[in-house]
Amino acid sequence: MASVAIMIGGAILNAVAFTGGNYLAKYLSGVDGKAALGEKTRHGKALEAYQVTMAKYTRHRTKLLDWIKTNWDIKEQAKQNFTNTDYAFKLYNQSHPEYKLTMPKEPKFSDYYQPSDRQKLFLSYK
Repeated sequence: MASVAIMIGGAILNAVAFTGGNYLAKYLSGVDGKAALGEKTRHGKALEAYQVTMAKYTRHRTKLLDWIKTNWDIKEQAKQNFTNTDYAFKLYNQSHPEYKLTMPKEPKFSDYYQPSDRQKLFLSYK
């Protein structure tokens, strides 16, 4: 019995709060409602401008991501082509040992620069 009373009391409290909230909102927005209509119009215009800007942003972002992906694919294909070329040289050298084709040695930074003893000491502590 007490639970039924609590349910009914909760329903009445919700109805009063809802009605009071609507009254309060109408009271704060102005007696004639013109302020609410003006706010609604301003909100609608801002929402339309936001949607246009968001659509433009989404198009540009999609184009940029597509461009990045395309360039990444091109670079990966170029890397694969170099790997395939190196492998082709190896196969050619195996099948034609008399015409030994060699690629020039790949330059390394260590060929041009040697760290000082102090730098070597610092790097050994890492």
